Amino acid sequence: MKTSISQMPGIKPLIRDYFNNFEKVSEFYNGDYRQPKEYLDRTDCVKSRELPLAQLVPVLKEQNQKFGCGMQTLEKIDLLLERRACAVVSGQQTGLFGGPLFTIYKALTAIKLAERLSRTCEGCFVPVFWLASDDHDFLEVNHIHINDKSNQPLKITYNGHSSDNKIPVSEIKLNDQIDSLLQTLDDETNPSEFKAEILNQLSAAYLPDTIFSQAFGAWLTTLFKAFGLVLIDASDKRIKQLGATVFRKEIAENSPSTQSAIAASTKLNDKKYHAQVQLKQGFLNLFYVERERNSIEIKEDRFSVKGTENSFTKDELLHKLETQPWQFSPNVLLRPLYQDALLPTIAYVAGPAELAYYAQMKGIYNAFDIPMPIIYPRKSLTLLESKIEKVLDNYNLNVPDFWGNVEALTTEIAKAQLPESLEKRINNASLCISKNLQALEQTVLEFEPTLKNTVDNVKGRILGQMDGLEKKILQAYKKRNEVIGQQIHKAQNSLYPNNNFQERQLNILPYLFKYGFGFIDQLYEAIDISDFDHQIIKI
Repeated sequence: MKTSISQMPGIKPLIRDYFNNFEKVSEFYNGDYRQPKEYLDRTDCVKSRELPLAQLVPVLKEQNQKFGCGMQTLEKIDLLLERRACAVVSGQQTGLFGGPLFTIYKALTAIKLAERLSRTCEGCFVPVFWLASDDHDFLEVNHIHINDKSNQPLKITYNGHSSDNKIPVSEIKLNDQIDSLLQTLDDETNPSEFKAEILNQLSAAYLPDTIFSQAFGAWLTTLFKAFGLVLIDASDKRIKQLGATVFRKEIAENSPSTQSAIAASTKLNDKKYHAQVQLKQGFLNLFYVERERNSIEIKEDRFSVKGTENSFTKDELLHKLETQPWQFSPNVLLRPLYQDALLPTIAYVAGPAELAYYAQMKGIYNAFDIPMPIIYPRKSLTLLESKIEKVLDNYNLNVPDFWGNVEALTTEIAKAQLPESLEKRINNASLCISKNLQALEQTVLEFEPTLKNTVDNVKGRILGQMDGLEKKILQAYKKRNEVIGQQIHKAQNSLYPNNNFQERQLNILPYLFKYGFGFIDQLYEAIDISDFDHQIIKI
């Protein structure tokens, strides 16, 4: 089962054309993700690049072993150096307990694309997941959404750290509150065969005194251990040192990335597309990190760190970079350059927002003399459980029916189930009254035109009363059939929770509780990455 991405609400023209008319947006990207030849043509170029792999590979091994990886991952890391493997990269903020479902779908898309390219292209390809552990927006990562025992939405939030400051998640340690969140998960979800095992593994990753992003890495490794997914923690000081060349150019040339992105934004606007990243002149696309992560403003011949008293000349800031590169962190526009200065990236698996901001980046890649990867859309999914499928079958509904006003949908269903004779009589009565009122209006106005307002008021009241009667009949019917509303809202909580796509809202844990770790294998088998429509998977 599938539906076109363009039918999903909130999809902007740029993304719609990316999926349906790629030729219209191809100038903003570096290769058509749909064409196998594009990957073949780029393989040699990517493999021949001079990269710091000899220094990077030992760090990757150390990081992934710390996360608890298996031999499959270590073998994949070795391929980067020994066989000059290309990387299929994706990444995400390090959300609590793995974050939304789309994090899982990103990883699976990268894994499957790397496997497909290994079969169809010369050489080998390794799936890599970039942990955006430098990010400081704690409110975006400190919670998950699930449905509780009653299938009601529940937000579980970690409040063990203040969200008022700009400390990167790579510097945040979990405290004892994490244990209470794990207990809440246990208390608010139904018992199952697999629940104890899942909670034990989750608890082993999310221990008090563990770094927030490290816990995410350990949990993601648990989920994808058998697939050899390689994680990279971008906040590691050694990795910052290896990627400092990108930061150096950004400082030395007063943000060439901004100028290139502004030029792309102008082109996008000219074509009636949106620019995902709103740019500010006079700022580097770098943050300066001194516990907190703050932007760097260019003021004449100095660089000032916003929110602090720190101010540097260009030479002083470059010296800081040489001696302490870990005090610098890229923003959304420079992060891909940092990533691809380290890795032999042939493709990046991107969600819709990333697809949009990559449209601003082709010129940045050119300015930094780094080849832009092919941007491959991550698989978009809705999981349809059998109990929810029964509700849809009962009322002849499809998943997209829930991507709108569910109250209106419930009313339509109730209306459709009204006795045919009653609905017919209401319609006939309304039509008859409307015709009679029109005839009366014509007669009255011929007799006395000054009575028009009075006639209009009377007509409005009478028709309003009929409309009100119809609504009261519907309400009475809905009351007699409250089960309709209950079932529709139950389905909504699963398919379009909080008026948001399931993949953007819900966490994977309740599904793991029901189906065990084998659910990841089930998803892996079911996901079709060669088709770019939104896929509905029955489970």
